[in-house]
Amino acid sequence: MEDTNIKLDCVASDLLGKSGRAMLDALVSGTTDPTILAELAKGRMRAKLPELREALEGRFEPLHGLLIGSILAHLDFLDAQILALSEAIEASLAL
Repeated sequence: MEDTNIKLDCVASDLLGKSGRAMLDALVSGTTDPTILAELAKGRMRAKLPELREALEGRFEPLHGLLIGSILAHLDFLDAQILALSEAIEASLAL
């Protein structure tokens, strides 16, 4: 994100929370308009719309989308693996 000059981490305390993830997914999908991206904020983040619009100004190129999309896909894979392993452990303990 540093290369894109997008400073979402300065406004969002959790980049992978609901609001941050929605904005990252939208960036990866090709949406770069800061106003549209900021409107994806949920809950308490909505109070920060002006700061979000400013933080989402940047140079997000297709290569950035490819890289961040790959990182997000890997995180999703790891989350799925953790869930599957946790369920297997719970099932083993129940025996």
